[in-house]
Amino acid sequence: MRIALAIFKYFPHGGLQRDFMRITDVLLERGHEVTVFTRSFEGTPPAGLKVEILKVAALTNHGKAAEFGRLFKHAAAGFDLRFAFNRIPGADFYFAADNCIMSEALSAYPEWFLKLSPRHRAIIAQEREVVAKGGHTKIFYIADKQKQDYQKFYGTEEERFFYLPPGLNDACFRTADAENLRKEKREALLIADDELLLLLIGSFFEGKGADRLLKAAGALPEALKQKCKIAIVGNMPRKPCEKECRRSGIELKNLLMPGASDDVPKWLLAADLMVHPARKEAAGSVIVEALAAGLPVIASGECGFANFAADAGGCALKLPFEQEELNGKLRQFLEPEKLAQLKADALAYSSKADFRRRAAAAVDILEQYHG
Repeated sequence: MRIALAIFKYFPHGGLQRDFMRITDVLLERGHEVTVFTRSFEGTPPAGLKVEILKVAALTNHGKAAEFGRLFKHAAAGFDLRFAFNRIPGADFYFAADNCIMSEALSAYPEWFLKLSPRHRAIIAQEREVVAKGGHTKIFYIADKQKQDYQKFYGTEEERFFYLPPGLNDACFRTADAENLRKEKREALLIADDELLLLLIGSFFEGKGADRLLKAAGALPEALKQKCKIAIVGNMPRKPCEKECRRSGIELKNLLMPGASDDVPKWLLAADLMVHPARKEAAGSVIVEALAAGLPVIASGECGFANFAADAGGCALKLPFEQEELNGKLRQFLEPEKLAQLKADALAYSSKADFRRRAAAAVDILEQYHG
């Protein structure tokens, strides 16, 4: 097949971007001719992938999205199949990496405001064109809440939905030398054997709940607090993190902020517990990445993949979020015997879970659809 892919921006460290590249790799491996249309592409594309940059002139983000959609529709007209990784009208398939915009907007603003806001009118109109009842675009979804919200607000037909399981690359899974890699990473970070490393991966301070994690760490008993190092891996702004540390009584020497990293699998091995209390997370691939490495997880109920954290013996926090619950769970999970059991449970769960098939499952469906 000649396949046209659309993604607003490609950069190596984004969760959506990693899914995009894994699916692209499978398409290329199976001999398909693949062209990606994008506004920007960072890094070197894999052999065989054609990259076409669509330049947009609009100034606002919603204006750029609309203009990109019009350009993609024209550029991809001669292809056998069109597959969009953002809400782009006219695609044959849409990869729903984000939650339903209408659901989130109504939870944050009154309906009259949405009707008056040019930005919200535009992005909701784009979403409606992609997923509303009567459309032809088929939808890959990765968490049940996405499907439920689309059907609630837009009446999207059941037959247009296709579930994709998590999809991790092999580097995320624990290997025979995992303990040596853990030791090496912790030594490089100057973390003693009797210290604990809490891990959060993400780039948005409030969106990923970094403030929630720091508040919970600050609420630990003093002796336990002093034993904890907190690593926030990603392009997270430093100032709000340091401000919250000072407010919560956490010494800045115990906050590690390496920025975006190509070394995430080693961070997962070095850590003792992942805390992912996000305010908004359609799925949360880092949750299953952690479990695959044998790292237990506390996740907020807002995360689409929070069920995996709970099923593996960790915790899916209740909705609505309560800081006191997170504080209590963190304190409980860091007790030595409890933490050892959580790690064993995470490993046992990940050894049986279906954490690898997303890209292959997506391409199977694309090929079936075209056939």
